[in-house]
Amino acid sequence: MSALPLAGALLVGAAFGYGAQRGAFCMNSGFRDALAGDFTKLKALALAVAVQLLLLPVVFGLGLAQPAPPALKVWGALVGGLVFGLSMRWAGACAAGVLYKLGAGDVGALLALVGMALGATLAESGPLSAARIAVQRAEIDPWMPAPIVSILVGLLVLAGLARAGDGRAGQWTWKRTGLWIGATATLAWPLSAAYGRQFGLAVVPGTVGIVSGIGGGTMPAWDALLVVGLLVGGWIGARRSGRVELTAPGPSLLLRRFAGGLGLGIGASVAAGCTVGQGLTGLGLLAPSSFVVMGAIFAGSALSTTLARRFEHAPAGMTALPGR
Repeated sequence: MSALPLAGALLVGAAFGYGAQRGAFCMNSGFRDALAGDFTKLKALALAVAVQLLLLPVVFGLGLAQPAPPALKVWGALVGGLVFGLSMRWAGACAAGVLYKLGAGDVGALLALVGMALGATLAESGPLSAARIAVQRAEIDPWMPAPIVSILVGLLVLAGLARAGDGRAGQWTWKRTGLWIGATATLAWPLSAAYGRQFGLAVVPGTVGIVSGIGGGTMPAWDALLVVGLLVGGWIGARRSGRVELTAPGPSLLLRRFAGGLGLGIGASVAAGCTVGQGLTGLGLLAPSSFVVMGAIFAGSALSTTLARRFEHAPAGMTALPGR
């Protein structure tokens, strides 16, 4: 097969990592900000989804890719999403955030990434796979709305966002971030289909695939190169702001980053996706599974935030959970 589709994986990954880094596009802080009344990052997500709702019917209609909405695995979506949401705080980021922050020199993100890869591998093909399969057993077949429905929903979302004031997360406004991420997520479909892979953006398969390849197993080349591109894009985005230097939290937080990453990997495997595969991409298909998973992730994030606040205001002698 031509190397061109694989170059497309690097391109899409780099574009996603660059935009995510410049716009601080991470649902760990995005959900926590929303709990505090700041919806800047969620508006970027909503805009990115709206862009896909308007453009993907054209992509599919022209035969450039085939829609592949994830099935609704009810208990897997709920349990996996909750575990993922609970784990984001300790990991210091969502799955995509871990990758672009590592590209920007965050050593803590490296520990989270190792934990995420290990956790997902344990749940996909390791000792936790039987439990994952059992939880995912209750499954509802996927479905796609008519193209006109996607377009109408996209227009409604845009109409709602049109009244929202501008705001900045990272170096970019949420509007620029949403447009960039939405266009990148749309582009991922035809470039992926050219390789024979029928799906959009997803970061966990590539992370698990790299571990599999290192162990001598099968490595999905497109997904693995997408992850590599995301790291490169994160570095380029950080480089735009100045010199990229390695930064690391204290030793105790490094262990927490690893533990949080482990939870991210397990949760994403059980939920059959994370805030990228189920959230950004799945919501762009109006997949019911993605609404359930994202709701569970938000609930987990809210619960971890509530627990953290209680520990932070606990009497002396009690250990506080890590902050933002």
